[in-house]
Amino acid sequence: MMPPPLPKYYQLTQVLREQITSGHMRPGDQLPTEDTLCRAHRVSRGTVRKAIEVLIQEGYIRRSQGSGTFVHTTQPSTTLLTLSNFDEDIRRQNRTPTARLLIAEVLPASPAVAAQLELIAETPIIHIARLRLADQQIVAYEERYLAESLCPHLLQEDLETHSIHHLLVHTYRIPLVKMVHTVELGHLSDEQAQLLHAEPHSDAFFIDRLTFSKHEGRRFPAVWYRAIYGEDHYHIEARVQTSL
Repeated sequence: MMPPPLPKYYQLTQVLREQITSGHMRPGDQLPTEDTLCRAHRVSRGTVRKAIEVLIQEGYIRRSQGSGTFVHTTQPSTTLLTLSNFDEDIRRQNRTPTARLLIAEVLPASPAVAAQLELIAETPIIHIARLRLADQQIVAYEERYLAESLCPHLLQEDLETHSIHHLLVHTYRIPLVKMVHTVELGHLSDEQAQLLHAEPHSDAFFIDRLTFSKHEGRRFPAVWYRAIYGEDHYHIEARVQTSL
């Protein structure tokens, strides 16, 4: 069976990235406007915006408010710690990423969750658990916790086909300004192995990430993310990004 075509935004990302890394566009050059890119590549404005967001995250381009979007570097940045994007990594392997929703609920915060999010115990929180798959093979189990008051309509979204991070940042305009991310190598329990369709006690990466938001000058923990990745499926890289 032939693999499905790559999404249009991903194809555009590849084209623009190649133009930058080849030197066709140099640091300081301004990117064409969204309208120009739409016409030149026969794609929608949403496709252009998503491609640009990917390149910003990779450090190749930057936005200057009121001026436009500019090439930042012809090489991916190398001091800011960033996490690889699951969907992007899987598509680079010419495989299809999907998610399977297991849990989407509102429940009272347990003492452990309340402590992580600096909430009063029993505060209503959103709990989302998903499996992440590549070509229908289970790669990871992940779960998130956040206060219901932070994003009360989140559970109305399609949580299988949409990036939860993208929904929080771009749909609901919740600024995520800092994260504390830890990774440990350990062994799967029987229950965890059953979730991942893996062998019990096999190696896996256990990920714990606390993401912070900001409101009226106060920074606070917003989302607690935990995940288990099979050892062969987790990728992390360090990058340097210069403040401008």
